[in-house]
Amino acid sequence: MKGIWNWTAKSLALLFVALFAVGAWNIPVCGAEAGKTTRLEDIHVGAAKMETSVEKLPTNITVITREEIENAPGATNVNELLQRVPGLWVPQYQSGVANDGQYSTRGSEVSTWGVRFLVNGIEFNKGNGYTVPPRMPLDDIERIEIIKTPSAEYGDQALGGVINIVTRVSQKPIEVKAGVAFGTFDFQKYYTVLNGSKGKWEYFADFSISRSAGYQDDTYYEPNSIYTRVAYKPSDVTSFEFHGSHMDSQGQWPNTLTQAQFDDDPTQNPKTPQPFENDYNLGALVFKQQFGDDELEVKFTGKDEWVKMNFGFDSDCSEWEIIPTVSYTLRHQIAGMHNSILVGAEYRYHEMVTQRYTMSNGQRVNKYWDTLRKDTSWAGFIMDELSVTDALTVSFGARYDSFEQDQTGRVNPANSCGQSNTAISPKFGVTYSFNDAVNLFAGYNSGFKSPARVPATSYSAGLEPEKVVSYEVGLRGRPTPWLKYSVAGFLSQYQDKWLKTGAGVNDPYINAGETEAKGIELSLGLSFDNGIYSDLSYTYQESKYKDFVEKGVRYDGNWIPNVPEQMLGLVVGYRNPVLGQVNVTADYVGERYFNQDNTLEGADYWIVGAGYKKNFDEWYPGISLYVSAKNLLDEKAVVYGSGSVGKESLRPVYGRSVMAGVEFLF
Repeated sequence: MKGIWNWTAKSLALLFVALFAVGAWNIPVCGAEAGKTTRLEDIHVGAAKMETSVEKLPTNITVITREEIENAPGATNVNELLQRVPGLWVPQYQSGVANDGQYSTRGSEVSTWGVRFLVNGIEFNKGNGYTVPPRMPLDDIERIEIIKTPSAEYGDQALGGVINIVTRVSQKPIEVKAGVAFGTFDFQKYYTVLNGSKGKWEYFADFSISRSAGYQDDTYYEPNSIYTRVAYKPSDVTSFEFHGSHMDSQGQWPNTLTQAQFDDDPTQNPKTPQPFENDYNLGALVFKQQFGDDELEVKFTGKDEWVKMNFGFDSDCSEWEIIPTVSYTLRHQIAGMHNSILVGAEYRYHEMVTQRYTMSNGQRVNKYWDTLRKDTSWAGFIMDELSVTDALTVSFGARYDSFEQDQTGRVNPANSCGQSNTAISPKFGVTYSFNDAVNLFAGYNSGFKSPARVPATSYSAGLEPEKVVSYEVGLRGRPTPWLKYSVAGFLSQYQDKWLKTGAGVNDPYINAGETEAKGIELSLGLSFDNGIYSDLSYTYQESKYKDFVEKGVRYDGNWIPNVPEQMLGLVVGYRNPVLGQVNVTADYVGERYFNQDNTLEGADYWIVGAGYKKNFDEWYPGISLYVSAKNLLDEKAVVYGSGSVGKESLRPVYGRSVMAGVEFLF
């Protein structure tokens, strides 16, 4: 296996060098255009709460630009745009049912609740922490900002970092985009985007409907989604914003497969069907007021969510949450040095009711679970960014959280529990820009996950918060207009790691010990004036148990399940105003284990794709035609799993799929 990997890595390296040589034919032209280069200091991001330039952030942030998003025609959800972010593992959706997102940042465990998702700065995770990717607007994105370190700014749920999706603001009074796409597995999608700004107003609305059968038999997914943003700016220093989101969906979830079933036919779906439906609503109000260089922001977010599912049992879960937040950014001079301080406070109230029933002949018979959970938390945070010189920036911050949880068992009093705790999350970092080519950064970050994120049926009295401290150091830069790069080494140490005590849905969690993840991530990007472009990302990580005991068995030194040792992503493309744009993608997922005992091993695999897009901007309406193919070689692989040899529980990679679409711009 190592020999195959070495041969493949060398082949990709030679391919990258070949692209460099071919593209470099235009270097003299590029050099003449050097003044137009987008420099690090020109890229401003807001994922870290306080807007700043990339060169001042002491972490290896990834920014997916609008151009890169347009280079990926046929994306059906935001996770497909995150596939080649170094240090981020996004398992492909099992059977094409994309309702729950799975993520692992820098070797953390694969989880649906480890990353904080934002849209235009508004939190989009469910109240219980889950991530639902189809809720995110997709069809007119300006950029995506990805921070992979634990976030002291956001506290609970940001253990694996923050991903902020920023929608585009049109400078026209009205701009309409409408599209339709069809593909294999009965896929169809219809969407419309309204975008515009005039005078004191800005507005954005993304409406999307999609339908698809799954890769495995008798599975399907039908999400409907709306996102809106309206901004009113009565003056240059005052603004009001409303953000609204609704998503409802229904589908049928695939069952897992044993190894024998997978080898026989990975598209089969044995056992009982697993239908589900849900309804998610979100509203947020944001007020911003500038006082000279300073800014006050008041934000109020509310969520109302409902899920019904039948996964061998019938279950309803309804929840609502309110999150008022206030922050103030003070920008001033200290001994001639520019300094920015952000201070803020946050309150969060979350209430969730979970009910479960036994079933007979498709009908509910007996309610055997009914719990009411109330989670309350208070937090205060501070961040400081000091520009000691034009080149040197020092930043630090901290967050204090106090949280309380009470659960009442309304059928069985034994399901009642309550607990409270606190957490302090400090951070520190430094960046130094030698020039545009070399920006050095180093940082210490920390974060936590509160017991409020434990599923309601897994009551866990006395559970301590799961905590992480993270260290990183790296370089990034743009030595020439046609080359950009980043490289970072990281070490993350988790304490009081959560572990479920059994396979049953009602089994509680315990604090089982410590884990550690370390590795290196890098990215290279080429973009030449002759139309050739390429992006390469690579991650090597060791994610292991360090001091970890379950039921008397010690797992020290074992690999954490489902986390690949290596990941590689490659995009090679060509853009031409007459011929259009074509690209080829190749994604490598390395070997990993599927269980704690490290006895069930997953093979490495490659997923190859391709796409073509042609714009007719001079027409009215403007038209874009595209076709994309995923898993061209129809690779039969397991994306993740659990269990033991002979008792495997495996999820297959989505099979070969092709999609074609057309988009109209008015």
